[in-house]
Amino acid sequence: MGANTAKEHHLVPQYWLRAFAEDGHVLGRRRGGAEHRTPVRRAAVARHFNTDPLADGERRVALETYLDRHVDGPCAPVLRVVREGQWPLDEAQHALALDALAWQVVRTQAFRSFDEQVGHHLFPALWAQEAVGYSEERLGRPLSEAERLEVFWTAVRTAPDPSVIFDPRSALRASIRAFERTRGLLAAPGRRLVLLRSAEPLLVLADSGIALRRKDGTFGLTPPLLPETIEVFAPLSPTCLLISTPRAHYRPHQGLTRKIAAKANAGAAAWCQDAVYRPPSMPWPTHLPLAESPLEVRPPRLSAVPAQQPAGPAPTHPEIRRGELRAILEQLSHTPADQPPGSGTGGRT
Repeated sequence: MGANTAKEHHLVPQYWLRAFAEDGHVLGRRRGGAEHRTPVRRAAVARHFNTDPLADGERRVALETYLDRHVDGPCAPVLRVVREGQWPLDEAQHALALDALAWQVVRTQAFRSFDEQVGHHLFPALWAQEAVGYSEERLGRPLSEAERLEVFWTAVRTAPDPSVIFDPRSALRASIRAFERTRGLLAAPGRRLVLLRSAEPLLVLADSGIALRRKDGTFGLTPPLLPETIEVFAPLSPTCLLISTPRAHYRPHQGLTRKIAAKANAGAAAWCQDAVYRPPSMPWPTHLPLAESPLEVRPPRLSAVPAQQPAGPAPTHPEIRRGELRAILEQLSHTPADQPPGSGTGGRT
């Protein structure tokens, strides 16, 4: 782990970025078209991205340390041999490749933006649901159907900004739980990893590392984030594309065609938060625009009707299989004894 680990956190691992570098540098194109030659150590980074703001000492960077030691360390050699042509992978290597892909889905600004936008859109409805329960508690009786709807919609219209219940650790917990869900999806029966290679450099790399392609061919950021039909496009180098897919139409013996590379690059352009990277000597792909802003989750249309039957069991979080990760989640779920509830940093610096 480098000396900057406590502050500068890579959203795409450095070992992954190096596959797109020349002389230790990548060429990053930002929205608006400006390009900058960037050292790998400064590409796809965010300050304190995985820092626990309520912890002290090494516990502040527990998640970043875990990613360095238990994800990037073991996964780097596997993805290196894949780029070098070793395929198929043995069982242990295959499991590590799935770990790398699953973590890359959830360790980026794109995922955190998705999580924040969904939370922002759903907050008024959740606030209103709590208001209905609070009203019944205060009155000491159940509300009628008409009363419940009136309280609900009034609370929706008057809901405060979600920042009133801001939890600086929620994004870290969300990434851990989402990793387990993503890893389970990628390992589901019927899915497979496909490796496509080309003789010339065709692929660029977003600061999200991967892109999620939907069944209709779009790369939108729409719930659910990971339906069973989703494809994960992971450019491992300018000539090597790894795909997790439930579909059987890819033909590895035909290699990485320009058509498939164009789809992967369109995904990189859609899923990038700030920049898309490529080797400095590689030309920018033709007909590949960058949108003016990152992907957005469209606000849902709310509707409410009185419940006709008792509510079912609440959804549960997936089991965290790794002990070290369970310990980090436990740390992120409890306020330290010397911290008042709700304290912490007010931003993401």
